Amino acid sequence: METVGRIFGNSTHLKLLLLFYKNKEYFDNITGLTKRLGKSHVTVRKVVNDLVRAGVLREIDIGKSRVVMLNTDSPCTKAVFQFLSEIEKIEEEKRKETPKERLFKMY
Repeated sequence: METVGRIFGNSTHLKLLLLFYKNKEYFDNITGLTKRLGKSHVTVRKVVNDLVRAGVLREIDIGKSRVVMLNTDSPCTKAVFQFLSEIEKIEEEKRKETPKERLFKMY
């Protein structure tokens, strides 16, 4: 999602949101997320805490592990994912346009 990156930058918050947007059934612990995102444990913990407080993610205990997963019931999650979906549609339409069509849209 190139456009979203241009709008919001290359933040860990955005990377984590996009990870769950692309894989809605995905879940992992903090250690797994740090490896997947290539970020420090402290950074990922802070971002997860922020997104849990916002209602987008939730943490649950599975055995001795604390697992992070998407909070699909949250209105906030639905709104964020609807926004991402709209941006995705716009990007898809742009890819379908020919260079000539893009040029004429500018004028």
